[in-house]
Amino acid sequence: MGAPAMTIFDVLRHRWTGWRRSTTFGRSLLTTVIALLAAVYFGGWLAALGWFYPDVMAEVAPTRDPLRLLNEHLLSGAAGLVVARFFLQRFDAGAWRALLCLPVRRTTLARAIQITSAASLLTLIPLLGLAALVASTALPGTSPLGAVLWTAGALLAVGTTHFAYVWLRVAWLRRRWAVFLGLSAVVLGLIGGDLLGETVVRDASAWLFGGAQRGHVGPLLLLAVGAVALGAASTRALRRYMYREAEGAGRGKRRQYVSLDVGRRGGLWSLILLEGALIFRNRGPREQLFIGGGALGFFAYVVVRGALPIFSVGMAPFMLGLLLPVTYGQFAFAWHGKHFDGLLSRASPGRLVRATLVVLMGLAVGPPVLAMPIVAWGDPFLAVPMVAFALYHAGVSVPAVVWAGIVGNRTWVNPEQSRFTVSGGSMRAIVLMALLGVPPALLASLGGISALLSGVAALGGLGLGTIPLWLPRLEAALRHRRHAMLRGFRGKWLFPHEWHW
Repeated sequence: MGAPAMTIFDVLRHRWTGWRRSTTFGRSLLTTVIALLAAVYFGGWLAALGWFYPDVMAEVAPTRDPLRLLNEHLLSGAAGLVVARFFLQRFDAGAWRALLCLPVRRTTLARAIQITSAASLLTLIPLLGLAALVASTALPGTSPLGAVLWTAGALLAVGTTHFAYVWLRVAWLRRRWAVFLGLSAVVLGLIGGDLLGETVVRDASAWLFGGAQRGHVGPLLLLAVGAVALGAASTRALRRYMYREAEGAGRGKRRQYVSLDVGRRGGLWSLILLEGALIFRNRGPREQLFIGGGALGFFAYVVVRGALPIFSVGMAPFMLGLLLPVTYGQFAFAWHGKHFDGLLSRASPGRLVRATLVVLMGLAVGPPVLAMPIVAWGDPFLAVPMVAFALYHAGVSVPAVVWAGIVGNRTWVNPEQSRFTVSGGSMRAIVLMALLGVPPALLASLGGISALLSGVAALGGLGLGTIPLWLPRLEAALRHRRHAMLRGFRGKWLFPHEWHW
């Protein structure tokens, strides 16, 4: 007789034991402690915001019921959480394939992945805010039964966001475009409908959560059915993804690579083409570029509709120009993989730095330039912040990203350059984005919009004007670090999920 099938508790215990006995346990434990501290920090802020939500609404909208206003926007808020999960939450189902040799059922393995994936910061932090909202808004504003049903409905909404995220991520990896585009349309429709003031989305959200608040069981049952249906669909998709056939490296047509002479004098253009080839010839970076294009299109649509909030005058251009440079900059001087030693021997560090600067500046300035005609036609006032933040990113953000890529080089080697992924958000990249947002935030708090725009434009112009001063220092830093990089890049292959959260 064969060995008995493993239960889900056996799978989780096996996973825990493997993580605890791994050679990188100390580093993984430190990462976990940092993640927990981040959860306490951001969760504390969200809990404080939930606790003082009635007081804030009393000042902002004194004639509106805080609980009713919350019910009208919970559905779009849940859709926004799905988007945040897709970009920031780690998805490492491929690491579980090592367990396929064990006597474990496919469904059991998929459910274990669901459980471990749900235990993330983007589940814990919303739950802390939800607990504060229940204590400050739901309990005082309704009956005990209504508060219990409302809390159950909100918990189901948070769980639904996780199942929708898993289904979206698996559809993205398996290139099931019909499923991915359909789910994306629903999620973006909920967010866009609420931002544009569509009453259908707000009425549906008010009926679901307001009905649960009044003690009606029907809306709660509908939320439960939706959560169970999405959970079953995502588990089924995850099970199929785990057992899909591995794509052979030699299948399909061989690509015709262009010979790039990076060692000759004036080979800067060849290095720029090489960086572009790394983006377009690898699936993950190429798809990330498409995501940036989608964000650009959505921004242009919101501007044309005149629905961009006034507080987004600085935030929207800042994020639009920083999304792609930070995404690719976290892999600067590392994503050439096993070929990096040959590249360093043929091209000077100064030329590598200049090529990376040109590529990242193009990714930072390109989206504002492409959106400028539409923005100038839809809302001429927004053309000024677009230009100001384009200067800021070109003169301040991109040099900072390149410097961070030199100092924080990755110990990472990709043998094939075919399965490279940029899913999830690097903690270093998120911290860097937060630090780059400090000067604009200080300028806005000190002098308002006029000081913000003039200040960021001046900082960007100062950075561009002092290129002869900081460019040689970046080149010297890469020259100083290149031997350490070569030693590090010859180590074992670290999967991307090991340094994403």
